Amino acid sequence: MPAPAEPAPALGPVRPKERIEVLDILRGFALFGILLVNMRVFSGPGELSTQLFTGSADRVASGLIEFFAQQKFLSLFTFLFGLGFALQMGRAKARGARFAPIYCRRLLGLLLIGVLHGFFLADVDTLQAYVLVGFLLLFFRHRSPRTILITAFVCLLIPIGRDAVELKLREIHLANPQAAEEIRREDADQAAARRARLEAYAKGTYGEIVVHRAKFWKRVYFSLDFYPSWLGEEFVMFLLGLYVGRRRIFENLSVHLPFIRKILWWVLGLGLLCTAVSYAMSQLTDPALPYLTRPLGSLLWAVGAPALSFFYASILILLAQRQIWKPRLYPLATAGRMALTNYLLQSVICTTIFYSYGLGLYGQVGPAAGVSLTVLIFVTQIMLSVWWMRRFRFGPVEWLWRTLTYGKLQPMRL
Repeated sequence: MPAPAEPAPALGPVRPKERIEVLDILRGFALFGILLVNMRVFSGPGELSTQLFTGSADRVASGLIEFFAQQKFLSLFTFLFGLGFALQMGRAKARGARFAPIYCRRLLGLLLIGVLHGFFLADVDTLQAYVLVGFLLLFFRHRSPRTILITAFVCLLIPIGRDAVELKLREIHLANPQAAEEIRREDADQAAARRARLEAYAKGTYGEIVVHRAKFWKRVYFSLDFYPSWLGEEFVMFLLGLYVGRRRIFENLSVHLPFIRKILWWVLGLGLLCTAVSYAMSQLTDPALPYLTRPLGSLLWAVGAPALSFFYASILILLAQRQIWKPRLYPLATAGRMALTNYLLQSVICTTIFYSYGLGLYGQVGPAAGVSLTVLIFVTQIMLSVWWMRRFRFGPVEWLWRTLTYGKLQPMRL
């Protein structure tokens, strides 16, 4: 009688010795950039900030953030999520463990955290997007690296089709007086909704803010523009992260350092060129060829943002190989090890500072002052992260997330 098969070993959280420190450094760096960009949303009506704050310092700060930070750090963070998927899948395969059930529970735990964050704390949440797009990665876990790259390229073209369709539909509607009037009413309703939302954030109660936030997310999730944007941006970076993870580049980093040095200036040049042309096109108030300028601008932006994010990442990777820089980058690594906690903590701090139920500074802090506040908050987070990680295995929210994923309380203290 044959002996019963041994059960597959259970997966568990990554032990400290198994962590790839440079990835934690990149996560910490991405967190700073995400806060830098989100500060304009936290502090006031981001879309109206150029009208409210017209000083030279504010204009320069706003332009630099738009050019060098907007979408770049989010692209890096998203890339790292896809890379993490590949690493988790590789560890499960090495141990002979089942991967999909753990991964699905991990995403569902993140969804719960994201919903609570997005509805009750801040509407800058990206966690829900990560969950929805993250499930799509399951369809690519057994695909070849070539197929992954081709899919990423195809998804990169989605914004072109989206913009072309939107322009054509708007042109058709504007040619019909009744449809044109309906579009004008929709635009007026959206403008009124934005004004009411901004008024609530500046002067309303916490309950009123939650109601407006729920309306915002309802409008977002029922927007046809929302999901193509995800596939053309977040999902592309997920796939590129999966591709790099499948090629085991970070697990054999020393072998690939010459390649990273080689592409460093290429991605910088590509990122600057694409972003500059896209930014210039976005400033055209009445382009002569909208069917060319808008889709092309979207494509160039979608290429330029990841290219610059890869340049930032390459610089940090190369610095992390030098002994003199390792202790200097260690604080960033601690912030990256508890990235989810720090991301949520940024929302707690900023909503307390700006919203009506806190200090009530909404709409009173311009982009230049927002940069200084970003640095102050992030330096504080780094110090807290260093103190915490010297005593505990995980950040508090990471501990909760792992407990939800594995269905049992995880050891917390070192």
